[in-house]
Amino acid sequence: MQKQLLQLLLITSCSTWLCSAFAADNLPLVDPEEVGFSSDQLAKIETHFQGRVDRGEIAGIVTLVSRKGKIAHLSAVGYQDVVQNIPMETDTLFRIFSMTKPIASTALMMLYQDGHFQLTDPLSRFIPEFENLSVLRNPNGPITRTEEMEREPTVQDILRHTAGFSHGLGTREYDEAFLDSGIFRPETSLEEMMEALADLPLMNQPGSAYRYSVGPDVALRLVEIISGIPADEYLQEKIFSPLGMNETGYVVNADNANRLAPVHWLKDGDLVPINEEYGSPDGGVLVEDWLLNNYTIDHEFKGGSLGLVSTAGDYWRFAQAILNGGEFNGQRIIGPKTVNYMSQNHLTEQQNQTFSPGLGFGLGFATIEDTTAVGVQYVASKGTFYWSGAAATMFWIDPSEEIVVVAMTQHRGVPGTGRLRGELNALIYGALID
Repeated sequence: MQKQLLQLLLITSCSTWLCSAFAADNLPLVDPEEVGFSSDQLAKIETHFQGRVDRGEIAGIVTLVSRKGKIAHLSAVGYQDVVQNIPMETDTLFRIFSMTKPIASTALMMLYQDGHFQLTDPLSRFIPEFENLSVLRNPNGPITRTEEMEREPTVQDILRHTAGFSHGLGTREYDEAFLDSGIFRPETSLEEMMEALADLPLMNQPGSAYRYSVGPDVALRLVEIISGIPADEYLQEKIFSPLGMNETGYVVNADNANRLAPVHWLKDGDLVPINEEYGSPDGGVLVEDWLLNNYTIDHEFKGGSLGLVSTAGDYWRFAQAILNGGEFNGQRIIGPKTVNYMSQNHLTEQQNQTFSPGLGFGLGFATIEDTTAVGVQYVASKGTFYWSGAAATMFWIDPSEEIVVVAMTQHRGVPGTGRLRGELNALIYGALID
């Protein structure tokens, strides 16, 4: 009976051929009750998001929920491409944008635990150009009004976003100068990015405040310098291959280009792809066609803040390895004490004032410190850590409940996509019965 139920669950969650592919890849799909979930409640995930698709609110979404290392829910609803009427599949490829950051941070911490540096080391130990950075006198003031650093930014600063770097995602004078430097251009290597960053002032004194930034790009450049291996090769050799993340990388080859979902936006009330034909919404660099639609070309940019493409199943492998203390299917990429240290809050009280109530930030992940004080309230466990991507991708790891959640969509400038995390959170924790 249980075997028949499992077969039914697999058939209703995804297409038969794709499930066969996942079975061959050893993704551990189980009856939700086996890991303490209600099947009926988890089934509401698909129903809920199908409703949002039917109302034209989102194009589509892939959701994956696991507990105790077993996948209790995997579904794809809606469309990979609304205009071309291409259905969403559970192996659809997604630009994960800032979900690249936890991977880059993990790569650097793998070298940390091998004794190559200390977190208190100044960045200039490895990148001499950062020794004499200037600092804006006023983060909102003219870019020409600067002062000297009170101290140099450290390795810890770039991992917790307290170095004073920016992300250049807005439309202020500083952001425009940031983008004019070519930092995110496809032809810009990490080495060239560091040279460009050295010519720009920091937005605030190192260590004085949390400021979301390109710190993980600096982290990945440190990986290259310390290991002597190009960033993409290091990630492939040390993380992706050991974890079986065969669908994750910076370039989508011609055979898989049809699986890469376009990023959708809302134009005159209709969801359409961001491209030359349909244009793009307002929103800075992350809606530029040259950045969004160059993933089928092997370009120089191999970022730590953005740039990776992945699937829900692949990213689950990474997140599950982190929940397992750095190991997945017998392959260890990092030690459990290092993972525990990364997933703790590293912000001081002063730094946390520029982040968010109830949250902290570790070395690559945001952390939930107070479940009732979080600005956007979730039913979650203290100690949960997570991050998301600019196109509304997201994941979280709940060590207390041994839960990993990965959700993948591709939207920019679409009202209501900010609610996806809260909706999914309520549906999943409402399904816990044991």
